[in-house]
Amino acid sequence: MTKLKIIYWIEKHRTILMIVLSLIMLSFVIMAAFNIDITSFVNNPTIFGVLGTLLGAVIGGMFSLLGSVWINKRQQRALRNLKRKNVIYSPLYDEMVNIHERILIQYPYPEYVEIGEESQTNFSCPRYDAWRRIKLDTRYLEVPDCLKEQLEKLETSIREYLVIRYRADTEVQDILNGVLVENGLPACEIVNVGTVIARYALDGKDADIIRKAMGYKRSNEVDITLKDHLNNRIYDRCNNNEIILETRLRYDSWIKTQEQTIEMLRILIKRVLLQYEG
Repeated sequence: MTKLKIIYWIEKHRTILMIVLSLIMLSFVIMAAFNIDITSFVNNPTIFGVLGTLLGAVIGGMFSLLGSVWINKRQQRALRNLKRKNVIYSPLYDEMVNIHERILIQYPYPEYVEIGEESQTNFSCPRYDAWRRIKLDTRYLEVPDCLKEQLEKLETSIREYLVIRYRADTEVQDILNGVLVENGLPACEIVNVGTVIARYALDGKDADIIRKAMGYKRSNEVDITLKDHLNNRIYDRCNNNEIILETRLRYDSWIKTQEQTIEMLRILIKRVLLQYEG
């Protein structure tokens, strides 16, 4: 690894190294050709002037060469950054903004998220696929370390949310059935009713959970006053349930991390546009 780093450093600075070595070799050649030692070189103004002129010409040529190299490197850097914007930043940004605006805001607390894997479902759910594809090819080598760390942090926050989100379904279902039985009603017969109503209970926006759990027809058979009482009891217990509260915290952490990632990508894209596209 050390040898590889040394070779990479030499290749990166080879132009400057070649110029410095050329100057040193030129100095030795001139001194050998004119049989000059250091003392005579310093004390002889004629030789000093001639060599000074030659050195000035060499230095002028060196700066001209360095200018050309600098311009070429700037052009290459511009091309690399534009490519990085088009094939890395933009796909990630577009995907995350789409997920944030079209899915998470309209349908918060999803019970399933596809992240770092091929699509396995047909229903609408957040699908993070751009980062997975980037990591599978050479584009990954072009990703800045700060963005890599942020994307890994986002994946971690999503996985931590999903771990507890599945438990929230069971908690909400138990709360629903407990409230129904306490008020003289039979428990809900739908096996996965927790999956149906958990999102509304987590969102805490006073949705009619009884209607969503029992269906329109059956819920209308329940007295309105009793239905309101049941919904309020369900929300009260959800708001004091540790699993529900922890799920909300982890979801908020996911959303916050995603917003930070979107902002980072926005800044990276704007920097490229400002510097290279005017």
